[in-house]
Amino acid sequence: FCSFRGKTARVINYEEFKKALEELAPKRFKDKSKEEAYEAICQLVAGKEPINVGVTKAKTVGAVERLTDTSKYTGSHKERFDESGKGKGKSGRENIVDTSGYVSAYKNAGTYDSKVKK
Repeated sequence: FCSFRGKTARVINYEEFKKALEELAPKRFKDKSKEEAYEAICQLVAGKEPINVGVTKAKTVGAVERLTDTSKYTGSHKERFDESGKGKGKSGRENIVDTSGYVSAYKNAGTYDSKVKK
């Protein structure tokens, strides 16, 4: 399809696709006329979607399996993942400082204003 799209284009439109089929049809169906070959190739692609051929599958063997198993992480690496093994994102990578003025284990944080009489 490279000869039917522009030099910088990564995709082709429908008209370019039809033009490509017209040129490829006689190569695929050598025993038929140009019009018959075009009709035959249109029947081949009718109702079909593009498929990803040769897409690399994720491997989970050997070292890859050990490295992706978050239950075996220790220390600060363990804090980067939740219980299900999904990453926490930025909160798992950086220490986010609580600047509320309360210690981390204090249960009544944020209730001072309601206790103080004005």
